[in-house]
Amino acid sequence: MKKISTTLALVIVVFSLFAQNSNSNTILVRHDTTILIAAECEWIIKSLTKNDPAFTSELGKPVSLIILQAIEKGRLKAIDRMTNKPIPGKEIYTWEMPVDTVAVYDDAGNSKYKIIQRLRSSDNIPRIRIYQDWYLNLATGKLQSEIKWIELLEEIHSSYSGIFIGYKPLCRIFY
Repeated sequence: MKKISTTLALVIVVFSLFAQNSNSNTILVRHDTTILIAAECEWIIKSLTKNDPAFTSELGKPVSLIILQAIEKGRLKAIDRMTNKPIPGKEIYTWEMPVDTVAVYDDAGNSKYKIIQRLRSSDNIPRIRIYQDWYLNLATGKLQSEIKWIELLEEIHSSYSGIFIGYKPLCRIFY
């Protein structure tokens, strides 16, 4: 037992020498990726009304909708995960969404073709992937986490049958 605790202490000391943050008493413990279910995050937002009166307009909204609106308004910068290029905020609801051409008839029976752009809904973004670093403060013994980036995960459905297949990242947001 003494050998194990000595080895563990040695590992922590060595690890702290290599992972120590230069401007504090914190050491990097690990990188972590977790997935949040967006619907389960709503209650957290509802409990924060005391923080900022301007934030009360966001109460009850899904987290994914709040993030999409922040991207649209330019408060958050969305990055295409595949190309690492920014997604224009005004295009977040139509980015890589299907486009179709349909015939539209007027009252006289004349037809013209119209392009229909499908719009993204926050309802189709039920998950958020979070990448974070965990730190241990050696002075206080407290764990802290720092979010590095998040990804909004969209549902994927079969185009033929509409059956749910899985999730794909829409965009990445760095913090």
